[in-house]
Amino acid sequence: MQDASTHIAVIDIGRTNKKLLLYDLKLNPVDGAYATIDDIPHGNENHEPIDATAAWFLNALADMAARHPIANITITTYGGAFVCLDEQGRVALPALSGSTDPGEDIQASFDALIGDPRRIQRRMATPRMPFLSVMARGIHYVKERYPEQFARTRTLINLPQYYGYLLTGQTGNERTYMGTHTALWDFERMAWSEVRERLGVEALIPPTLSRAWDVLGTLTPEVARQTGLDPEVRVTMGIHDSNAAMVPFLIKQPEDFMLVSTGSMCVVMHPEPRVRFREEDLGEMVYYNLNAFDGVFKTALFVAGLEFDIYMGIFGGRHGRQDQPDIDPELLANIVGRREEFILPAIVPFGMYLNSAARLVEGEQVYPLGDVFSGKGPRFLEDYERSCALLTLSMALHTRKAMERAGYTPGMPVIIEGGFSNNALYTRLIASLAPESPVMLTGLKEASAFGAALLGLAAHEGMSPHQLAERFTLTTTRVPPFELPNLQAYVETFERQTQG
Repeated sequence: MQDASTHIAVIDIGRTNKKLLLYDLKLNPVDGAYATIDDIPHGNENHEPIDATAAWFLNALADMAARHPIANITITTYGGAFVCLDEQGRVALPALSGSTDPGEDIQASFDALIGDPRRIQRRMATPRMPFLSVMARGIHYVKERYPEQFARTRTLINLPQYYGYLLTGQTGNERTYMGTHTALWDFERMAWSEVRERLGVEALIPPTLSRAWDVLGTLTPEVARQTGLDPEVRVTMGIHDSNAAMVPFLIKQPEDFMLVSTGSMCVVMHPEPRVRFREEDLGEMVYYNLNAFDGVFKTALFVAGLEFDIYMGIFGGRHGRQDQPDIDPELLANIVGRREEFILPAIVPFGMYLNSAARLVEGEQVYPLGDVFSGKGPRFLEDYERSCALLTLSMALHTRKAMERAGYTPGMPVIIEGGFSNNALYTRLIASLAPESPVMLTGLKEASAFGAALLGLAAHEGMSPHQLAERFTLTTTRVPPFELPNLQAYVETFERQTQG
C-alpha cells in the first residue's frame, strides 16, 4: 500500500451535490465524479437518499478504480444526519433529512425533555435550530413517529459512518460529527451530555469516539467485487464537512483567523480556546464545533446559496438571463449612497436574522416575497444589473453579521472558500466590510474534500495530519476592497430595516 502511484478517494456528500474526488499522495486532485441527488419527499417528511447515494458512489468508485489505484477511502458529509440499524445490520427506519419539519407537538415535547434551550446552547453548544437539524431532536422524532421500528434499532450511527459501514461492515463513531449541533456532547465536561441518557440511546450509539483519521476497516468482499478495488483498501472514520474544511487551515495557519466557507450554506468559523457564549449569542444561530484535533471553533451560519439561487431565478425569469454581471463600481456606489433599495433576509428562517421576513424595499414601499413571486415588486427589478448588485450586497451583509457572531475582530485575517469565492463582487464587498483585515481567497477549490483527503493520507501513512504539513501549501490571494465611503451608513440602514 506504499505505492507512490496510489490515491486517496474522498466521498464528499453535500445536501444535494455529491462528489467523488481522487487525490494523489502529494494531495493533488487527479479525478472526480459528480452527481445531484435530492432528498426524497415522503408525506410531511424528507428522507435522506441513502440508497441512491450509495449506489452512485459505488458505481463511481468502480469507474475510477478502472483508471487509478486507490489505497484509502475517506468520507465527509453535512451534519445532523443519522441512520438506525437493526440486529441484522439493516436500516430499521427511514433516515430523516434535517429539512423535515417535526411539527409543534414534537418540538414542544423535545423541549420539555431536554430543558431550557439557553442552557442547552451554553453547555451542549447547540442552538434551537429549526426542523431536525439538531440530531437529538431527530432521534426524539423517530422514537415518537416510528416506535416499533425504533424498538428494533440496535445501532445508531452518524451519516459518514453509515457510508463507511456499507463499505466495511464495521460500525464506529467519530468526534467531530458528535460535536456538531447534536446536543449529545457536553462541552463543559467534554463528555457525553445528559441528553443522550434522557433519550435512552446510550446503548445504541457506539461509545468510543475515534479520531477522524483512524481506520474504520477494510472493504467487504462484496464491495471489493462490485468496485474492482483491492479488499485491503482502508476506509477512515469520516468527518463532518465544515470540520474537514478547517483541517488544512488549523495545520498551516498559525495566527488567529476566520474561515468563511460558502455554498448552499454559508458557514463562518473561528477557532477559539474554549466555548464562551456571549449573552447576545444565546437564542441565535451560533454554536461551537468540536474540531478534528479536540479544539473548538465558534460557528455561525445561514442559508446562502439557496436564497441566492431563488432570487437569481426571479431575476432570470424577468430578464431571460442568469449570468453574473461584471462589477460596476459606480452602480454600487449609487446604491450604497442612496440607501433606498434593499433585499432583506431571509427566505429561509435560518441564519442571523431569525425575526426578519424576506422582502424587497424601495424607498417607503415594502414588497413581501409573495408579491414578488406574483409579478409585483420594486422598480429596481426592471434593471438586471442593479438587482444582482443588491442581492450580492445582501448576501455580503448577512455574512458580515455571521462574522460578528462567530467572533470577528478588526484586523483578523478572513479566508473565503467555496462557491461564492468565484463571485468577485461578493468577495470585494466582504473586504470592504472588514477594511482593517486582510481578506483572502484560498487556492483550495474543494476545502472539505481536501481536508478529508489529508486525513485519508494520514491514515494511509500512519501519521498524524500535522506531520503532513510540509506536503501541501496554502496559497492565498488578497481581495481588494471597494472605495465606498457611504457603506457604513448603508449597513446601519440595512440593520434597522431588518428590525422593522
